[in-house]
Amino acid sequence: MKPKKLLGLEYWVKHWYRHGLWFDHYSQLLQKTAALSPQGLQVFQNQRLQQLVREAYRDIPYYRDLFSNLKLKPEAIQSAADLKKLPYLTKALVVANFDKLVSRKRRNFLCKVAKTSGTTGSPAQFVRSFEAINFENAAAWRQWRLKDKPGTRRITLRGEVVVPMRQSEPPFWRFNPTNQELLMCGFHLNDQTAEAYLRQILDFQPQILSAYPSNAYALARYFQRHKISYQLKAVFTSSEVLSPQVRQFIEETFQTRVYDWYGQAERVAAIAHCAKGTYHIQEDYSLVELMPKGPNFEIAGTHLFNAVMPLIRYRTGDVAKVNPEQTCDCGSHFRTVESIDGRDCDFIVTPEGYHISAANHIFHGVAHVLEGQLYQEDMTCLIIKVVAGSGFTEEDRNRLIRNARENTSEKMRILVEEVDHIPRSSNGKFQSIVNRLSDLNADEVGTESIALALG
Repeated sequence: MKPKKLLGLEYWVKHWYRHGLWFDHYSQLLQKTAALSPQGLQVFQNQRLQQLVREAYRDIPYYRDLFSNLKLKPEAIQSAADLKKLPYLTKALVVANFDKLVSRKRRNFLCKVAKTSGTTGSPAQFVRSFEAINFENAAAWRQWRLKDKPGTRRITLRGEVVVPMRQSEPPFWRFNPTNQELLMCGFHLNDQTAEAYLRQILDFQPQILSAYPSNAYALARYFQRHKISYQLKAVFTSSEVLSPQVRQFIEETFQTRVYDWYGQAERVAAIAHCAKGTYHIQEDYSLVELMPKGPNFEIAGTHLFNAVMPLIRYRTGDVAKVNPEQTCDCGSHFRTVESIDGRDCDFIVTPEGYHISAANHIFHGVAHVLEGQLYQEDMTCLIIKVVAGSGFTEEDRNRLIRNARENTSEKMRILVEEVDHIPRSSNGKFQSIVNRLSDLNADEVGTESIALALG
């Protein structure tokens, strides 16, 4: 079955945003900074930080007020060590001060707004400049070039809704000719559709897989279940926690290495696998602080390439494990991280057997939700728990229901439940999805779906 081409304008625009005017410039810059000595890297970081602080003080009301209250001038911040003179920035502060954190001078029609519910469950939005989007993609391509290059046939199996959720027959994919990419819809991959997916993949003959860890794992299970041997050049994962067990299973199935990337919508920190498979903080991407939190460290960061909405000392809420004895012989001077304990992630399982791990899009466009969580203990019903703000209306409730039904299943009953507080997990973290289907028998849920629901 020949994949359909993606001729829609949105995909050409997306490609242009990612590979725009600044992409080559930043690609070349990042190749140079990766080879800097520790001293050279520190000089580079300090120069970028000083420029960022000067522009933030000049253009951003929030930072002008902050510096005034602290009786500081921009010149007080000369290096990463000086950042301790400033308080941490949190998602709650961003939500409360959004308008004061965005540069009116620099914001234009080319800027994009990223929306997320994130680790705390509080909805927030972040403005990215066209230049910053180019930089982000250049940073990602630096890692991808370990095994990938533009034009290499690749499959993307992430959270995009590639075809309508109500569609029940293949194709569940579209072809993007700009970079020889087959976009496959992860929501439709289940026991009934797996054979069509495998047939299309074998026909397409990709060399690279880019996916959520859960989707790559599910795909690997189907290859094993159907006793199909297939070798990839590399698998690139991101956006979910990659466990050692899942990584090993994917690598053994596709006879290759998995390269993981940690980031977030705020773009304040990036941590990526090197050629040796070790996590390294991308020190030329942002200034990353590791804040002691029990035996591990919370990740905070200051991004260096987004002047339209600078985030200085932003606490992500994500936790990393650091081993002081860890070394890597890849040649990089970037600090190493043993593992990343990101957001707690579960899955919504639909009556059709679709597994859905991304909850953020359900809350998009709903302005009066302070916290939101998806809760499931019945295959036919999804409960959206919300801590509602003062402006929460019936239209907000209906918008949530429409969003959920559009992005899950028309067969599911959707309920919105207003609550005073959403409890945290045993480790103090917010869970955007809570799935209680593990109480059911595997036969009731489907072996593939229940395995995914249990992570």
